This record gives sequence, structure tokens and C-alpha cells, in this order.
Amino acid sequence: MPRHPTRRRVLGGVAATALVATALVVIPTAAQAHGGLTNPPTRTYACYEDGLAGGQAAGESGNMKPRNAACINAFNDGNYSFYNWFGNLLGTIAGRHETIADGKVCGPDARFDAYNSPSSAWPTTRVTAGQSMTFQYAAVARHPGWFTTWITKDGWNQNQPIGWDNLEPAPFDRVLNPPLRESGPAGPEYFWNVNLPSNKSGKHVLFNIWERSDSPEAFYNCVDVDFGGGGGVTPTPTPTPTRTSTPTPTPSVTPTFTPTPTPTPTRTSTPTPTPSVTPTFTPTPTPTPTPTPTPTVPTDSVCEVEVDVSNAWPGGFQGNVTVFNATMEPVNGWDVTWTFGGNEKVLQAWSSTVTQTGATVSAKNVAWNSTIAHHNAVSFGFIGSGTPQAVTAATLNGNACIVR
Repeated sequence: MPRHPTRRRVLGGVAATALVATALVVIPTAAQAHGGLTNPPTRTYACYEDGLAGGQAAGESGNMKPRNAACINAFNDGNYSFYNWFGNLLGTIAGRHETIADGKVCGPDARFDAYNSPSSAWPTTRVTAGQSMTFQYAAVARHPGWFTTWITKDGWNQNQPIGWDNLEPAPFDRVLNPPLRESGPAGPEYFWNVNLPSNKSGKHVLFNIWERSDSPEAFYNCVDVDFGGGGGVTPTPTPTPTRTSTPTPTPSVTPTFTPTPTPTPTRTSTPTPTPSVTPTFTPTPTPTPTPTPTPTVPTDSVCEVEVDVSNAWPGGFQGNVTVFNATMEPVNGWDVTWTFGGNEKVLQAWSSTVTQTGATVSAKNVAWNSTIAHHNAVSFGFIGSGTPQAVTAATLNGNACIVR
């Protein structure tokens, strides 16, 4: 449905002014989404590791069999987040983090909603108040931007999903373009030293946003920590990194999760039976090996639709459409369609060529904005008549989109 933010929030220097706009948004596919904390591990990465370890223990290498109770709950909600633990993102948020509903900050994408669930079972990292530790952030694809981390307030209710008011108003750490190395547990990673708050005790949640400076995309991480014991994951500190200048973003190859192949069983020859008068040979059936089940990596749509209203009046409204390329390749020439939920009509548009048949609108690029770089966006606007309703369907170059 159209969003109408009613408040503004400045999250410790992260621009969060509510830009209320009609926006058609395309978010990256899961296999091409790219970023998440591995130390201290975000809930998604910790559950991914737990699932792999459980599969290995069960003799099903490559399969997901989580054993942690909170991770089992997340897995039962669908295995999407396990194979795409680095894809907890919003593609066109553009700093408008305050539009994320309270209780949804750990999983603003509905496919990660299970990670909003309060549980004492989430894998927890043991830390010490005031400790200096190295944050490691998987760079499945590399982009410049800010990494900002908050912590929950003292006395926050651990039995309720985390909302904005559960977080300290200012972040305790914020870094722009930290150095990059190739040797992380999940491949290339950003890394930087962090001083944890010195006035905390007991269990808390760290909330981290990676906000790209070259795109409206942002990634979200919730990390469970215990100041003073508990938990089962201990971070290993590394030397203080030497900061480097802002890196030039370069595309990265999306990791492919390949399950361990099922071994071919060794066949045992069948002895020849002892003949009585005339030897009779009875063939023994060839054994049929039982295949080891292999995980199905879920597919994702190539785009996502988010609709807001920038201005409205009796009988009409103004909208802005943002198209975000959901792939690792540039889109050369785009045609975006969406279906209005009511009697809306596009009267005029700019930065695109728009036609409408019934409730379905088609918007094509003009000469100067025909290319959308990978994980980036173009925008255009329009004036419409009628009362804006929720968009019910959308496509990008014929590919179905997720509608938010």
C-alpha cells in the first residue's frame, strides 16, 4: 500500500529524512545480494553456519539442518535466508530507514522476518564492556559506503521484537569505506576495529546498517552479544587495520553454493551359484543407490515494487518512480510495467515514455537514461488522476517483480 511516513529520524548522522514519493523499486536477486557481518556474526550468518554444521553432523554435507532453536524457527519459515544470509537488504531505501516498521529492523525484507522474532536461543557472541574487537563484514560484492552500529538500551524488553525506541539514539561506531582484504571466512571482507560500549552488561543486540554511497541500497544486521558471558561464539580479535582511501567499487562474482556430490556406491560381485546338472545363472539385480538429498537454492524475482505518494490533491497525485537494477549486469534499455489497484490514470510523465492500457502502465527509458548499472537505479516521475491505491503487479523487461 502507499506509504505515508509520519515522522523523521536522524540515526546518528545517517540521513533519514522521509522522502515521501511514489516509487517503483527493483531490489537485487538473492543470489546477487551482497553483504553481512561474519564477526561478530549476524543472526543470518550464524544460522547459516549452524545449518551447515548440522548437515555435516548428519552425514549430509552441503545440506541445511540447523540445530539451534531460533535458527530452526527461521529455517521453518523458508530456506531463503540460509542460502542468502548476505541479502538482508532494501534496494531503494535511500536513507529513509525510519520507514521500516518498529519490530522489523532485524529483517525489513519479509523473507527475513523470522530474524525479528525475540528468542533467548539466538547464537550469541561473548564480549566484554569496552572491548576492542575487529568487525568483519563479508564483501560478496564491493561498494563504498558507511557502516554504522547501534546497541540496545539498558532494560530493553528481550521478549519483544526490536523497535527503534529500543536502540540507543546515537551509534557507538561509524566508519566510511573501511579497508578490504581477501581472507575472510566467507571470502573478501571489509574489516575495522571497534571499541564496544563500556557501560553495558548482560545481553544486548548490535544493530548495523551498511549504507552504500553509490546507490540507494542498504543492508541490515542484528547481532546478539552478551557482556560478561553466555553464548557460544567468541570473536577473535585481529590487529588494528590501516585505513585506506575510498576504494573504487568493483563487481564481484556471486558465490555459488555447490553441495558435496553423493559418492558412487561400490558394487559387490555376486558369486556364481554351484551347478547341479546344467548350470543355471540367475542374474542379480543391480543395486540402485539412494541419492542424498541436495539443497534447493531458492530463486528470487528480479525486482521489487514500493509505492509512496509525494503529493496528492482531490482527484489527483504526483509520483516518482525509481527503478533499481536487480542483477550483476547492466540493464541496457528498460521497460517497467505496473498495475494500479484502482482507477488511477497517468496524465503526463517525465524522464520516460509512458503508455497505459486499462490499469496497466508501461514506462520505457528515454535516450539519456537507457542504462541502469548493476545494483543501481534510475528515476522518473508522473502526474496521475484518481486516488492512489496499492500496486498489484509489476515487471522489469518482462520479469515479475515483488510488490511491497
